[in-house]
Amino acid sequence: MKKLLLFFCLIAAFSFKSAPSKTIAIQANILKYRGGNPVDFKLKDIHGKIVSLSDFRGKFVVIDFWASWCGPCKEEMPDVEKLINDMSENDKVVFLFISFDQEEEAWKKAEKKIDDYGIQLIAGDKNEDLKSMFNMDEIPHFAWINSKGVIVKMDAPRPSEFGTKATLKAYLLGDN
Repeated sequence: MKKLLLFFCLIAAFSFKSAPSKTIAIQANILKYRGGNPVDFKLKDIHGKIVSLSDFRGKFVVIDFWASWCGPCKEEMPDVEKLINDMSENDKVVFLFISFDQEEEAWKKAEKKIDDYGIQLIAGDKNEDLKSMFNMDEIPHFAWINSKGVIVKMDAPRPSEFGTKATLKAYLLGDN
């Protein structure tokens, strides 16, 4: 019996030992990008033009990471549109839609339906740097960048969540 108990204790000890390293890596990543330093990336827009996040300095940027094949992303779109309409009076807010579609044609076809929402960019499905920058493991994923280019909400609430509009407005008030 003692040997069995010792065996289970060893298994538990080894399983707990591996967990913190991932947690530490995630925390280091968050600190790297939330350290008050501006972040930047460059992606292609629907017309093939390269767009940089730094192009929007001076504006508060709301980013929606999505893909044409993502059901939850599509379900979120009506609430995204409502949030955009609610924020339309504020010219200090920019909405970026970054697709993780592998196929540009699928992205362009889906983009036509949401073209009026905001600026459409494509990251492709292999952009690990961008996923790492925003500590992202699934889509839809939302993030907020302040007017200085600093990530203020790496995992922002979805537009469909209660209080998102009020929270966004509070961040806008604090953005100098």
